[in-house]
This record gives sequence, structure tokens and C-alpha cells, in this order.
Amino acid sequence: MKIFFFQPPPEQRTGGLDLAIQSLRSYLQSAGIRVEINADASNLCGHDVIVHFHGLWQPKHASLARHCRAVGIPYVVSPHGMLLPWAVQQKWWMKRPYFYLVEKRFLRGANHLLATGGAEAENLKRVFPASQITAIPLGFNGGASPGYSAARRALQWDDTERVLVFLARVHYKKGLHLLLDALVDLPTAIRSNTRLVIIGNGERRYVDSLKDFTRARQGDLPRIEWLGEIWGEKKWSYLQAADLFCLPSYSENFGLSILEAAQVGTPILTTHSTPWSSLNRGVGVFAGNPTVASIRKALEDFFSSSQWSSEQRERLAAHVRAEFDWNDVGPRYLALYSQILQTVSASFMTADEPHQAVSQFGNRY
Repeated sequence: MKIFFFQPPPEQRTGGLDLAIQSLRSYLQSAGIRVEINADASNLCGHDVIVHFHGLWQPKHASLARHCRAVGIPYVVSPHGMLLPWAVQQKWWMKRPYFYLVEKRFLRGANHLLATGGAEAENLKRVFPASQITAIPLGFNGGASPGYSAARRALQWDDTERVLVFLARVHYKKGLHLLLDALVDLPTAIRSNTRLVIIGNGERRYVDSLKDFTRARQGDLPRIEWLGEIWGEKKWSYLQAADLFCLPSYSENFGLSILEAAQVGTPILTTHSTPWSSLNRGVGVFAGNPTVASIRKALEDFFSSSQWSSEQRERLAAHVRAEFDWNDVGPRYLALYSQILQTVSASFMTADEPHQAVSQFGNRY
């Protein structure tokens, strides 16, 4: 089997999307599968070949998909949350005509639409009821384990304060402005022993507006630190040492940073607009709607709860490892690719001549 990945340009796949593609590719290669990224159309030929498109709104992808249909190569599309309602509403005046003119045929022509969570799968079924749709989560291998006390010592964080960590691209979608507003006017005893650590960067105008807000309300907010971008191995200490990981997003397809925080046993504050609001049956998850009032209520629930123990962190981490380790998740991707190739191969064998099979496949849509 040989798999061709096609993905958006670098500036459009920052953060979670890029990590998702790299992670899946690494697993497939470790399983002995050849994976090529953004190859020329002339290379799309041969048997046991499948194309996997990542993301939407790429004219080149639609063109390559037409080539795939013409020569009988099956393809899969992972929208990565780009058709979820909140995402579609952004710049809708551009997306809506493009969707009906180009993207709809591209998606309908796929042998399979691949979601990374149940909510995304249900949304795709409403839009494309006749399509084959499967939900398979992303996964992880290795990484860090719980290490709260050691990480606190390494970062020199006082054990008496509760530290909230926001670690993500600083974008309006991630809801940092909701979190800051919800932290205004905490009871004095809580505010004096609370710190928010913000890790990440983003569009300058949005970041500046948040910093202006924190300066204007400095007396009403807990201590806030802006640390900029800290990725790679260095991020783990912050995730391990946090008392609460906060990502109150308006919309998340998967939310790898939430998975990473849960992987080290750190409780989560998120919204019902992410797939993680019910993680571990709600244990260690403080969830609300993406509104200031709802996030404030989730914060109140957190501050009224007791400090998480090492045992609780270990249980959350063990649950995540059991559900999302690539050694368990990866075979589901391989099984889907194999199933698609077998189905296409069977359709070829039922045709009278090889060229008829190619023609039939190319004209199905």
C-alpha cells in the first residue's frame, strides 16, 4: 500500500492541523507504509494507491481529486473540522459560493469522509447523507507522563497558588478573551492565589486587544503572565505543572493540546463545542458554553473543588493512553485504507475490461 497525503500550505496548517498530519504520517511509516506528501499528479498511478486529502478550501485538492476519479484512484478527505458550523460561518461570503461550485463535488466524490470525532461525523452526515463517513480519533505515542510536583519545582511555581495555563495559538476562535473576562472580579482570596500563564502567539491586533484589556482591568484580575511561544519538549513542564488547562474554544475539531494536557493528568476547562467536554465521563473536566457567564460558572466549579491528587492525575492519564495511543488508534486507519482499496479492486474485477472499470469509476460522480 502507498498513501499520498495532500495538505494545505504551511501558513494554513499551523498548530493542531500540522501536528495531526505529522503524527498520522509517522505512525503509518512506522507500520511500513510508504507515505508521500504533496506529490505531483503524475505520480498518482498504480495499484494499492490511495490519496488522503487533509483540510478544505484548496483549489489544487479539487483538481487532484478530478484526476483521481478519472484514473480510478480512491481518495479520502479529512475536513479536520473545517465544515463545523462555527468554522463555516467565518468568511461565509467567500466559502458558501466556493462550496457549491467546487467543494461539494470534491467531497461527494470521495470514497470516504473521515472525521476525528463523533460531533464532526454527525455534522458531515447531515451535509452528505449518502457518503461513507467514519470517525477515527487522532492519537499519540510517547510524550510526557504526570509529573506535577517535579514540574512545579522546575518552574519555581509556588505550591500555594493555583496556576491556570492557556497553551494554544492565540486566535479569537480559542476564546482567550472569554477566559480573561470570566476571571474579572474573582473573590479576593481566590484572586490573590491564582495565576494565568498564557503560552502562544497570534495575530497582533487580537493579542494587543487582550493585553490592553488586562492592563485596564489589572486590579480586578489575577496575576497574568504572557510567555509567548513555547512548543516542543519545553511545553510539557507547563502542562504537567498546571492546576487547570484552559481552552474555551468556540469550535474545535479535535484539540490536540487538550489531549496533551489530559495525557499528563491535568484537569481541563473547555466548552461543549469541543469533543472533550465529556472526557473520562466528566471527571477532571469543567465545561461550559463559549460565553463569559458559562466560563465563569465553570471556573467557580473548579475553584470550589479540592486540589487534584497524584492518584487522580494518574487515572486521567491512564484513561487517555488507553483510548488514544497510536498503537490502538493507528490500526483503524490502516483497516479503513485497506477496506477502501478492496472495495475499489472488487469494482474493477466486475467490469468486462480494465478500461471499462476506470471509466465507470470516473463517471460515478
